[in-house]
Amino acid sequence: MFDGLVLAGGQSRRMRTAHGGQADKGLMTWRGEPLVAHACRQLRAQGAGSLWISANRHFDDYAAYGTVVSDDPAHADCGPLAGVLAGLRRSRSPWLFVLPVDVLRWPEDLGARLGAAARPGSPAYACTPDGPHPLCLMAHRDLADGLQAYLDAGGRQVQGWLRSCGAAAVDFPGADVLVNLNTPEDWERWR
Repeated sequence: MFDGLVLAGGQSRRMRTAHGGQADKGLMTWRGEPLVAHACRQLRAQGAGSLWISANRHFDDYAAYGTVVSDDPAHADCGPLAGVLAGLRRSRSPWLFVLPVDVLRWPEDLGARLGAAARPGSPAYACTPDGPHPLCLMAHRDLADGLQAYLDAGGRQVQGWLRSCGAAAVDFPGADVLVNLNTPEDWERWR
C-alpha cells in the first residue's frame, strides 16, 4: 500500500502562454481535463491510497482533485524536492509514489515495479531509453529527515539526492514510455 503525490508546485517556467506569461501547467486542459486530473487518476489506478497534491498556488482549484500540501516556507526555493519532502511528511502510508503533474504517459506497472525496487532507505525511480525520470519515484517516509538535511545543506538537484541515498534506477524499455509536457513544443507534439 502507498500514498500518491502529484508534483504541481513548480513555476512552469518553460510553459509559456499565448501572451508570453507562464501557465500553471497542472491546470492546463489536456483532452478535456486538467493535467492534474489525469495524474490523479493514474495514481489511483496504480493503487494509491491517500492522494496528495504538492501545489504552491491555485489551492482551491487543486483541492478538487486531492488534499493540497504546500512547501514548508523554509524550503520555498528548493524546487521539486520541497514538494517531495512535504509529501513524505504528510503521507499516511509508509510509502509514497510520486508523479510529476506533466507526465502524460505511464507504464501500467510503474507503481508496482518502483515499489518492488524501493527499500526504506533507498527510493526507486524510473529510467527510460530517453533518460532518467527521477521524479517518477517511490520513496519511504523514513527518507524525510535525510531529504530535509540535504535541502538544509543547500542541495537542490533531484539526482544528487537520489545518489546520496543509493536510489535504484528501474528501467522501462521502449520509446516514449514516459512522456513529459514541459514546453509548448512538447504540448503540440503530443496533442
